Amino acid sequence: MIDPLSSERGRLRKTILARRDLVPPATRLAHSERIAAALLADPVFRQKKIVCIYCHFRSEVQTALLIDHCLDRGKTVCVPVCMPHEAGMAAVAITDPTADLAPGYQGIPEPLPLLARTRTVEPAAIEAAVIPGTVFDRNGHRLGYGMGFYDRFLVLAPRAIRIGLAFSCQMVEHLPVREHDIPMDMVLTEEETTVWPERLRVRDRSV
Repeated sequence: MIDPLSSERGRLRKTILARRDLVPPATRLAHSERIAAALLADPVFRQKKIVCIYCHFRSEVQTALLIDHCLDRGKTVCVPVCMPHEAGMAAVAITDPTADLAPGYQGIPEPLPLLARTRTVEPAAIEAAVIPGTVFDRNGHRLGYGMGFYDRFLVLAPRAIRIGLAFSCQMVEHLPVREHDIPMDMVLTEEETTVWPERLRVRDRSV
């Protein structure tokens, strides 16, 4: 028997991804630059020293500029490495995206295997996690790609503020959520930044 919730989530994921894919590349770049500028100017994010930022893939909000600026500001920048056989994810520090990254799981840019063995950062040390998704809603709920990598990783990183990046075409009013789904503390699009202060206070208490 098909789970109605899974069916609805799958339908939403497919619909919104198709919508995101239709955004012209030049527009995606311009919107991504606007989103990066808004996050870099955010006073909460600016004070974080150890950050984990996804490497964009396909039509996601682009993060190359954000990563470069964070490195220039002296932040420790970690990039996710997916471990599909363990249904998990690790965070690995990089210093030079051009030299340190190569296509990994499903072609997504990831740190080189040598770095994954020598520069892994404990999730509990991460102060901010910048996260992709397929769909976000007005309550900060997120629908990922169906593997649950980020949800499991964030459980191990209780002090990290959870920051979702999306284009406005990825926003809906309400998502059908599951108990294990972890909401964002902030969601940024090219049009707005939405913050849930009560969730940020929980991060502060986790320090």
